[in-house]
Amino acid sequence: MISNADYLIQKYAEAREKINEAKDDYGITYWRGVMDTYHSLLSAFEGWAKPGTTGWYVFYEQMNYDAALCMVERSRKCS
Repeated sequence: MISNADYLIQKYAEAREKINEAKDDYGITYWRGVMDTYHSLLSAFEGWAKPGTTGWYVFYEQMNYDAALCMVERSRKCS
């Protein structure tokens, strides 16, 4: 089951990907604003970007959501 924080993390990651795909300054500005909005909403969730979490990998390591999930799963299997 996906939590509200996970949903916002996923949307944040998608918005960052859209910035990379943007063809003009308007698109970059728009998606950066979307990212900022999701980041602001995520601040309501304590620990959403603790080291080793999906949020950490998406926000600090700048991975896409699926890669971040793989990293979290991989670390769980190793512990």
